[in-house]
Amino acid sequence: MIVIFGAIMYFLMIRPQQKRMKQHQELIASLAPGSRVLLTSGMYATILHAGERQFIVELAPGVEVTIGKGHVSRVATEDEEEFEFDDSAVVSDDVADVADEHIATDEELRAMFEEPSPDTPEGDADADNQNR
Repeated sequence: MIVIFGAIMYFLMIRPQQKRMKQHQELIASLAPGSRVLLTSGMYATILHAGERQFIVELAPGVEVTIGKGHVSRVATEDEEEFEFDDSAVVSDDVADVADEHIATDEELRAMFEEPSPDTPEGDADADNQNR
C-alpha cells in the first residue's frame, strides 16, 4: 500500500515539477541577445548579453541591469506588450516649465535651513546657539 502511495505521489507531484524545471532550463539555454523576456518581477526586458549564470538586460532605453538567469519567467510575445520604446528624447511641457524655474544656490539653501555657512567662525555659531 505504501509503495502504491509513493508511486502516486511521484507521478502526481514530483515528475511534473521535474518536467517544468527541465523546460525552464531549456528555455534559459535557448535565450540569446535580442530576446524579449518577461522577468519574475513582472517587468519586460531585452537581453543584451548572456553569461554563464547572469544576463545583462535592458528595461528601457539606457537602463541596463544584471539579473540571474533564474529570474527570467518566459519569452515575451509581441501581442503582450502595450508600449514600444525608442531612443528619441521626449520632453513634456512639465519638464520645460521646470527648466525655467529658479534653482536655489548652496547659500540660499543654508539660509533657508539656518545652517551656519562654512565662512562663519565656529565661535560665532556657538554664541548664536547660546542666545536662542
